[in-house]
Amino acid sequence: MRICHVLPILATLAIGFTTPATGQTAADSTSLSATAPAIVDSASIPATAQIVMDSTAISLPMDGAVPTGPPPLSLAQCLAIAYQSNLGHRIDRANLESSREQLRQARAPFEFNADAGFTLPSYRESRDIVSLEALESRVRAEDTNFDYQGQIRVSQRVRNIGEFSLTGTGRRSDFSSNRRQDFRESRGELSFGYQQEIFTEPEEELQLRQAELSLTSDRGSLRRQRVQLETQVTNTYYNLVQAIRQWQIQEQRLEQSQSALDLAQRKFEIGLIAEVEALRLEVDKLQAEAEFAQATTGIESRRDELRQVLGMDMATPLDVSTSVDDYELIPVDETVAVNTGLARRTDVENAINNRRLDQIGLKMTKQRVGPSATLNANINLTGRGPEIEDVGTSLERSLVSASIRVDLPLVDGGQQHAILRRAEIDLERSELNVERVRLQVILEIREAVRSVQEAERQIGLRDAALEVSERNFEVEQSRFELGLADSQELLDAQTNLTQSRTDALNAVVSYQRAMQSLRQATMSSPHELVVSAAD
Repeated sequence: MRICHVLPILATLAIGFTTPATGQTAADSTSLSATAPAIVDSASIPATAQIVMDSTAISLPMDGAVPTGPPPLSLAQCLAIAYQSNLGHRIDRANLESSREQLRQARAPFEFNADAGFTLPSYRESRDIVSLEALESRVRAEDTNFDYQGQIRVSQRVRNIGEFSLTGTGRRSDFSSNRRQDFRESRGELSFGYQQEIFTEPEEELQLRQAELSLTSDRGSLRRQRVQLETQVTNTYYNLVQAIRQWQIQEQRLEQSQSALDLAQRKFEIGLIAEVEALRLEVDKLQAEAEFAQATTGIESRRDELRQVLGMDMATPLDVSTSVDDYELIPVDETVAVNTGLARRTDVENAINNRRLDQIGLKMTKQRVGPSATLNANINLTGRGPEIEDVGTSLERSLVSASIRVDLPLVDGGQQHAILRRAEIDLERSELNVERVRLQVILEIREAVRSVQEAERQIGLRDAALEVSERNFEVEQSRFELGLADSQELLDAQTNLTQSRTDALNAVVSYQRAMQSLRQATMSSPHELVVSAAD
């Protein structure tokens, strides 16, 4: 067949290959940028693909309809929801509250404390037969006693000085008897006390220091866990974004495969190509349908994962923004990142705090297994009288005492030595752990910086590859229309275009993930890791 006879037929086929809605070729109507995906009209999607889409509920706008559900969430909105609702983060906040209460408990001895106890009243009645030598017969004794008693104690410990206490005791007795004279007595006593360890530091003060360090560590852990939650939300968020964007890429590939198959079938019907060419394109179209169905199913799985991370109910509607072009290339300096990370990483700070806690624990152990001495001093004032008001006027010093108690361990079979040695080993491990954590932090930061730099390079390379693949597909499509290329060459160009679109999308998402990993590694904003002009 002469070429002049073929050209009119090919022109007719090219007109049939255009998209009905826009009049553009399939290559123009389905071109996909890595940052601005196009949602095509469902009318242009094959019936098989529409059945697959209808059988799986996904919250993507189709047929140009306005979505009726909640607006798509951005990454910042997802993070805000996770901070409030994520179950793990709520548990972490509860742990911090528990540490605050533990510190309050440790501070209690150093605050003003008061206790009171009362006996209201105590009644005692006794009856007995009493034998006296002066009497030849026995007599019956009946005694009745009412006692009212109360005690109030106030105390406060002063750091590095000791514990001061004041105890007030009051008692009133009302006694009556058939053999003895009835009486009524009121008695009051004030006791001033002082106590302090001589050779050792009081455990209350050591426990207070432990509680303060524990609270500092838990605060750092909460900050660290918050950044880890950011990383978890970011990764899960971009998993869903990638699933949706991959669905869009597969959707456009399916449309391209269907259009190429329609053109090949027309060519085969008029004898321009062999049947094997059309069958090859039909196989590719079926593969595109299968991959499109897999992408559709994967969206809901990724959506459920994001709901779980955000602490949302699984039945709550959820949609996210699929735009990934709102990123900024930041020239991160490795030296600045390492120095900043070592200064801000809370796990390094926690390792140092754990070493301090073990130092305090070793000191407490030495005090418990070693000699100890305690100074006690008391001054008592006592007053009494028939009426309550007589107690205050008759107060006088009734007791002055001071003592030093010394406890010395003698022989215990090595138990105390073993306890002390275990505490020393714990401290040695803590010191080694500080250096281990420091080296691990440096390694994580260096790896994170390299990942950011590599992801930045990949963005440029993948964008360039996408432009070449788009141009190559346009050329191969035109050659196939003119009969200058077979279906295999068109399929190769289409496969390369689909892969380039996927690679360009993954490059941008990988850069976003790498930046978040760098933030987690340094616990700093990436903008703080740039070398300033002055430096």
